[in-house]
Amino acid sequence: MAVAVTVTATITGHRRRGVREHALTLDLAPGEVPARDLISAAVAAEVAAYQARAEENAFVRVLTPDGLAAALAGGSVRPGNPDVVPAADADPAESAAAALLAFEDGIFKVFVGDREMEPGSSAWLEEGASLLFLRLVPLAGG
Repeated sequence: MAVAVTVTATITGHRRRGVREHALTLDLAPGEVPARDLISAAVAAEVAAYQARAEENAFVRVLTPDGLAAALAGGSVRPGNPDVVPAADADPAESAAAALLAFEDGIFKVFVGDREMEPGSSAWLEEGASLLFLRLVPLAGG
């Protein structure tokens, strides 16, 4: 079973990067979910989405006159590059391990709704839940 959530990712102190919010379907059942499982499922879903985008960008695109005109009006023509190797080397297990280590080291915080998760804690996850991944940036000289 899978649960659809809204993920918000931001970095403290980076206004120009803004807040990215997007829908994500996690391979988890609704209910009580340990922090490790939540982070691992989110990383696996993000890696799958990344690989899908890389595959899409690797296709050779044939531009029609209307498509070319629209791309020029938008300021960027991107025909794709057949020489680009898809991101098949992005391993979900390795990525999840790196994310879990960063979470345990306090590099980022995870919130489910308004509840902060701690390493070893669990949270109630339901359809349409709001997840916030907040990367912390140390102060200069701190």
